[in-house]
Amino acid sequence: MSGQRFLQAAALLVLSAFAESSRAAENAHPAFAKTCGRSTMIVRCSEGSPSCERNELVLRAGTAQPVVLPAPQGLEKYDPVGLSCVRSAEASPFFIVEYGDASHSCASCEWHHIYAPDGRLLTRSDPAFVSDPSLPGAQSLRPNSADFTRVSKELGLSKPPIAYGHP
Repeated sequence: MSGQRFLQAAALLVLSAFAESSRAAENAHPAFAKTCGRSTMIVRCSEGSPSCERNELVLRAGTAQPVVLPAPQGLEKYDPVGLSCVRSAEASPFFIVEYGDASHSCASCEWHHIYAPDGRLLTRSDPAFVSDPSLPGAQSLRPNSADFTRVSKELGLSKPPIAYGHP
C-alpha cells in the first residue's frame, strides 16, 4: 500500500511540475529573429529569467555557435525589444536593435543601436540619458541617440521598420 501511495504522490508531483512549466511557457514571450546578410539576430527570454522579465540578444553568424551579446554600456538595465535589417549606401547589411524597457514602465526609454553582421556594436548610448534644455522640467532628460544618428548618416542607412516579437 505505501508503495502505491508513493507512486501516486510522485505522479502528482510530476503532473504539477508539468502544469507549472506549461503555465510559465504560456506566459513567456516568444523569441523572434531577423536575418541580415549571413547572420541572424534573435531576441529571446534571458536564460536567467524563467518568467521572461528580461530579454537577451543572440547572434548566430553563419555556422558558428550562437552567442549572447551584452547590452551596450549604459543600457545594462534595459532589454532588446525590436530588430531590423537595413543596407548601407554601399549595400552592406547592418542590424538595427531597439533597446527599451520590456515592462513598458518607462515611456521615454527607447534607444537604437547599429550592429555589424558579425555582432560588433557600432554605436553607443553612454550615458543613457542626456539633458535637453528645450524640454520642460522633469521631462528635460531624453534617451541619448546622438551616436546612432551620426553613424546612420555616415553609413547612409534608411529608417527601417522595426519588428517586435510581443506587445
